[in-house]
Amino acid sequence: QAPAPARRPTLPPGSPTSLAPLSATPAMAGSAAALKREWNSCLAKTGGNPGKCERLEKDLRSASKAAGADCCIDETVSLMRCTMGGKRAAGCGDAFVAMRECNRAGGKHLVSEQGAYAVAPGKAGIFTAPAAALVSTSGPP
Repeated sequence: QAPAPARRPTLPPGSPTSLAPLSATPAMAGSAAALKREWNSCLAKTGGNPGKCERLEKDLRSASKAAGADCCIDETVSLMRCTMGGKRAAGCGDAFVAMRECNRAGGKHLVSEQGAYAVAPGKAGIFTAPAAALVSTSGPP
């Protein structure tokens, strides 16, 4: 008898970065995951120029919307444009924070609200009581 295949770790259903949302079929989630890998590969081959991967980006947006998944497309494009442009001198802190938070396996811990950061809804339990006071009003320099 063959051993059971190893299970890959999965993200919690409904997680912002989960590709297996409650309403999508596995095929939809698989399509989004495959397109995300292809888009990431394209970005790597083009030196991080999102404009050269627009067709894949459009396809990924459609697939991720159909799957109900957040593939961090806007955050990726914003970070790449920032690091390739004139804002790079300012450090791109807000773009880096947005990208980090979008890619958290359990969902965002911090959210941007009116130019400041706040603890994300439902995430207060992972922080100590005084932690909310430590949330910065802007991204790192």
